[in-house]
Amino acid sequence: MEIRQLRHFIAVAEERSFTRAAEQLNMVQSGVSASIRVLERELGTILFERSTQRVQLTSAGQSLLPQARRILGAVRTARQLVDEARAGLRGTLEFGILYGLTPDNILDALATFRRTYSGVQVHMRGPGNRGSSSHVNDLRKGNLDLAVVMTTGRSLPGLCLHPLSTEFVGLACATDHPLADRASIELADLANYEVIDFPRGWGVRSAVDFSFSHAELPPRKATLEIDDIPTALDLVRHGLGLAFVPERLVERNAGVRFVPVEHHRPKYYISLAEPDDRPLNPTARAFLDAALRNARLAEGV
Repeated sequence: MEIRQLRHFIAVAEERSFTRAAEQLNMVQSGVSASIRVLERELGTILFERSTQRVQLTSAGQSLLPQARRILGAVRTARQLVDEARAGLRGTLEFGILYGLTPDNILDALATFRRTYSGVQVHMRGPGNRGSSSHVNDLRKGNLDLAVVMTTGRSLPGLCLHPLSTEFVGLACATDHPLADRASIELADLANYEVIDFPRGWGVRSAVDFSFSHAELPPRKATLEIDDIPTALDLVRHGLGLAFVPERLVERNAGVRFVPVEHHRPKYYISLAEPDDRPLNPTARAFLDAALRNARLAEGV
């Protein structure tokens, strides 16, 4: 069994397609197929069920996948340990951030870290179209070392969360909207209004969904779903709907009125997350320690 075979196996497992896996690996499809066949012969079992419509893991393949990810993570850590021993802290940091919602103390720590360790390459990645859940999946898969995530609870399976802040969600509306002059609203007040929503998996969406469920209210009427907060606020500003957005954005957006929720106030937690099923490589561990130290200093702890 070779490391490259495990990389090929993981790519096919994630893409559910030999064609897309070959594109991801920058290989020809026949090369990927041949590599998987050799791996299956070496293991004495079939790893994928193949048909003209789909490719899916067998039970043996499902058993191998988490181990393959751990092996590749261990290989990467070993290489960075060697690099560190040879020339100080080096390697790469795969770091997930949140657009507009990454705490300033974490960004400050990142800037200081880059200046201090010039030999480290920092690859920053924003959330996918499923928001924080994209980072969560990438952490579990080993595609990210660390990530800033938004959650409605204080724990997530497979991850260790380091709390950074608790934040609240308010309602954004145009300044001439009937709700704009209200001191506060109840969630039930939105029954007759259309709301611009974020996709499922976004922390803000999850927080609002949780509050509606806790208030025993039916789902709100969504005009559309959009995966960009500034664009959602532009739509609100032009009277195309209401939107639930983080309250911390109040001071940044002229022309939009923010109304707090009185009861069942939606809230979410921002945390720095690391996987709990494998050790961090030295680079990620050094940044995590620096980031948490900076967060404590910002809180005056």
